[in-house]
Amino acid sequence: MNAIEVRDLRKEFKEITALDDVTLRIKEGEVFGLLGPNGAGKTTLIRVLVGLIKASSGEAKVFNLDVNENIMEIRKRVSLLPQDCQTYEKLTAFENIFYYGQMHGTLSDEDLRKRTNDLIDLIGLRGRENDLTKHFSGGMKRKVLVARAVVMDPDLIFLDEPTTGIDVLGARTVRKLIKELAGMKKTIILTTHDLNEVAELCDRVGILVSGELVAIGTPKELEEKFKQANLEDVFVALSTGEEG
Repeated sequence: MNAIEVRDLRKEFKEITALDDVTLRIKEGEVFGLLGPNGAGKTTLIRVLVGLIKASSGEAKVFNLDVNENIMEIRKRVSLLPQDCQTYEKLTAFENIFYYGQMHGTLSDEDLRKRTNDLIDLIGLRGRENDLTKHFSGGMKRKVLVARAVVMDPDLIFLDEPTTGIDVLGARTVRKLIKELAGMKKTIILTTHDLNEVAELCDRVGILVSGELVAIGTPKELEEKFKQANLEDVFVALSTGEEG
């Protein structure tokens, strides 16, 4: 079954076409890398799929539910970590994660407390879980945000630049969490500019350029199709027309 089905999706903002007849299918349990230069339409596509904006035309379904008709049902199974998200700085790390889970209301307090503690251990913040996040570094805050995004045990997770601002060890921790979620058959949509991260984590990738989905496949398939040595060269060639 497909987690996401998009057909001829178009989004226009006055004279700008942010999505240009995008057609895409993402399978359940897949880690899918959504790539593109800044302004390519990645965030617009995500915002359509979680019901924050409506497409100008076309069709978008999540778990076979139309985003225009069943968005509240969809949101019970979906989580989003935006790139510009912030922690609640007057709450501790534990409270940030636990409170976010309570807002969704899908887990009992007992299960939520256990899951929060498990995530605290997984992101390496044991001993700091009762500290206010306003005292945390940017990287530590980002780890809290990643844990917060998955605490309610969603089936589909959108991670927009999850390792931004994190040091090497922190980024490795986040990648480990993504791998564990993938092992649990969660569907993950990952946007990142780190193409090594994409190669390590993603089953398939889609490349958006100026709102158009110009390529889709496994990293190896794209390298072979476009006759490039690696995914970075594929990305550069499609985004700028330059050979890698």
